[in-house]
Amino acid sequence: MRNYWSVLFDSIFKMPYREGVLVRLYYFWQETFTSAAKSCIAAAWFALLLYMVPGAFLARYFLFFLISLLFVAVLLRPKTKFLTLKNAVIAPVTAGEEAVLSVDVFSEKAYAALSLEVFRLDDSLKRSNPLDSFFSIGASDYQQFSIKIKTEKRGLFLLKKTAVLLKDPIGLVNSAVIYQDVLELVVYPKAVRIGSFSFLLNGVSGRDFSLLLRPFMERGMDFKGVRPYREGDSLRDVDYRAFARHLKPFTKEFGVEMGGGLVLVLDLRFDRWRDKVYFESAISLTAGIAFWLLERQVLDRFFINDQEIDLKGREKRFLILQALAKIETPRLKSKEAPKKWEPAAIPMGPVFAVCLKKNHSKWIKKQIVLHSETIEHDSVMYWNPSPDDEVFL
Repeated sequence: MRNYWSVLFDSIFKMPYREGVLVRLYYFWQETFTSAAKSCIAAAWFALLLYMVPGAFLARYFLFFLISLLFVAVLLRPKTKFLTLKNAVIAPVTAGEEAVLSVDVFSEKAYAALSLEVFRLDDSLKRSNPLDSFFSIGASDYQQFSIKIKTEKRGLFLLKKTAVLLKDPIGLVNSAVIYQDVLELVVYPKAVRIGSFSFLLNGVSGRDFSLLLRPFMERGMDFKGVRPYREGDSLRDVDYRAFARHLKPFTKEFGVEMGGGLVLVLDLRFDRWRDKVYFESAISLTAGIAFWLLERQVLDRFFINDQEIDLKGREKRFLILQALAKIETPRLKSKEAPKKWEPAAIPMGPVFAVCLKKNHSKWIKKQIVLHSETIEHDSVMYWNPSPDDEVFL
């Protein structure tokens, strides 16, 4: 029930984001003034109210002092033309981990206290240890500054304003040196670990999958290389030449032929808002199933709805994670209405799908439908997500 309420409140219509006058004033307030300056301004408003009280001379003097202090702080703001920011980098992380943002800083002048900040972050991103972020740099010096950002959920996040801040001698006003480019933080989904996957092989619909997963069918005709021998490897795959050369056993590895592997489909189309409860669980489960298949070298193609993800050119694991991270979370329902899965090219291998609603495509041999109850049939499993890190299907 808690998940249903969270989805309901998250699905409330919101106005499109536009940087109007009030939003810009808010950014100016957050990015220009330090915490001490914000406290002074708040105290100045209180002193302004007391200013209208007859005989409140101390309030008038205090108000004059605060205004003078802010005016002096603005005049003493350090110049930023001596600093240059280059090569800002932030590597992808998995949801729940800390991302590290690093920036190269070149300075023509010595500064005793600099801080690296990222403004306008998404609500799911938080700064780690914001108070322990001051650095010093010498004249004609080069240093690499870094900060940590906590992540909570998967997604593609734009870091629109990365800056190095210089504070005035009083510590009230910031002077920012802004990094010109927009950075992208890719947060991968946390994959569910698959303890066992007997559903894939059960029943009549599991025959095509069992052929791919049989030990004598796992290796294809394409020789990939050799690796150290592991217990359980077939003796026919032992490379005797490598054994004679290194006096250690090595095993030959063969890849599955192109077009003969398994096709994995993630169908995220739904038309009822309550199905959104399982949206992120479907993504995490798909990542876990993809890793399970990749370990057995049987995953050939991967689809998100009807769109195929290109798995060539890089390691398939990271290509799949990147595609899953970039999926946009809908509000009340998906952009596409639920329909039969129809790929542009006919799949050559058996098709396994993870769906929010049962898909009646003739190409799908087996599928897992996320549901409030766990019920298993020959070709369809209705599965209720659990908070455990390891699942048994």
